[in-house]
Amino acid sequence: MTVDFPERRLTRDELWAEAAERFGTDHINWAFQCPMCRDVATGADVRNALEERPREHPTGHWREGRLVEWTDVLGQECIGRILSEPEEPLVRGCRYVAYGLFPGPWQVTLPYYDGPRPCFPLAPASELGGGESGSDRA
Repeated sequence: MTVDFPERRLTRDELWAEAAERFGTDHINWAFQCPMCRDVATGADVRNALEERPREHPTGHWREGRLVEWTDVLGQECIGRILSEPEEPLVRGCRYVAYGLFPGPWQVTLPYYDGPRPCFPLAPASELGGGESGSDRA
């Protein structure tokens, strides 16, 4: 994708080990960085955004009609896509998704999928500044 965010392939276990090393074992504290706008969002940020703006999985999705959970989109959608409708101005982030026309830049192999799934890169631990999320930074 860019020099800052090179493409990378890893297994789910490799991703989890790296995330746990940076952010601890609780997934709610894991942070991913959007490769387009560089916003950093934690699981807590995404959970809070979906509580503010709940949405259902679309028609044809295997979870059709069920509410989207933070674990469904963490590391796959920029928080701006969750916080703002397409016709609304962005309040944070952008509308980029890892699974779109330009996927990734990371590809993660999951045990229950045939091929790798695209995701955003993990944020550097230094981006959180002691536990702050992207929405807390000035």
